[in-house]
Amino acid sequence: MSDEQLKYSGNTIEIGRDRFSFTQETQQLLKPAYSSDYPKNTSVLIINEPHASSEGQFNLFKGLESFFRSNPGLTKKTMFLSEGTEAEKPISVQELISEEPNPSDEIIRQVLQSLTITGYMAYEWKMHQGIPIIGTEDQGLYELSRRFASLCRENPNAIFQHIKHTDGTKFDVPLENAWSFIIAARNKRIAQTLIDNVRKYKNPVLFVASDHVRRPSPPEGMDRFINKRFIDAQYMGMLGALQFPWSNAGKDWWLYQNVKENTETHDIDHYLQEAKIGYTFLLPKGGNMVSAEDEENYKRIFQAQRDNKYEYDNRSGSKRSSLISSCFETARRGTS
Repeated sequence: MSDEQLKYSGNTIEIGRDRFSFTQETQQLLKPAYSSDYPKNTSVLIINEPHASSEGQFNLFKGLESFFRSNPGLTKKTMFLSEGTEAEKPISVQELISEEPNPSDEIIRQVLQSLTITGYMAYEWKMHQGIPIIGTEDQGLYELSRRFASLCRENPNAIFQHIKHTDGTKFDVPLENAWSFIIAARNKRIAQTLIDNVRKYKNPVLFVASDHVRRPSPPEGMDRFINKRFIDAQYMGMLGALQFPWSNAGKDWWLYQNVKENTETHDIDHYLQEAKIGYTFLLPKGGNMVSAEDEENYKRIFQAQRDNKYEYDNRSGSKRSSLISSCFETARRGTS
């Protein structure tokens, strides 16, 4: 099967060099969106992580439940790879298990509505399969991306840099352009974590937002332009900070140093093609459904992250946050 192109087929799906059951029930919850179309030696699953959709997260949980029910022998060969956490850093669901060892689907739905956990964490919480969950990120680039995301949500018209030419002309660079650059810059480490674990696990499943997998093409020359702005800023030091309105508040300015002159901005598809790893990309049902409550809870998560109240402990992997306890209280009230 070496060097064959990946083909999705009916009620089966390719993982490694074998095909596994992919029932109609599973497909109703995890819809195949597309497959890679280049020569490959092995193949993996990539599943869209519906960050701000509690409906999408619940269907992700139920989709995994359906998939592994049809393929019980695959659980011991599986690893979950998580966007948004430092590469190779373990994520534990023990705190969830300690709060509720045998959660009902309704409890899980209520907790997922808080957006403090993901659908794949919920699956391991309920099923206790011992599936390892690890992070995938270059932490410095992720911190910068998270900061830009927060600023862009607060003000969609936020400015990255004020530029003044020697002839007196001026223009502003939108922060959204810099954020797009940083999102893409994270892809190399995310892809490398997946590639490394293909060698260790039959079924390393990557959960990541769709724009990381196949990136919409930026305007020609934009990435080079933004990269140069970051590098120039590092030489300016704090005296140049006035050109970068968002950085005036203080320490966040130093996040710029995570961008290097040779920083790459390819999508994950590019890196997997180089490694000859094919993939099928799946979309959880309802992943684009974001309620007003979801919007509010997602903002709350961002605020908690900015205040350093939503992190994973290096030793135990558990979240040092009161958010989980509070969402359990809400969940129990909702099911009583």
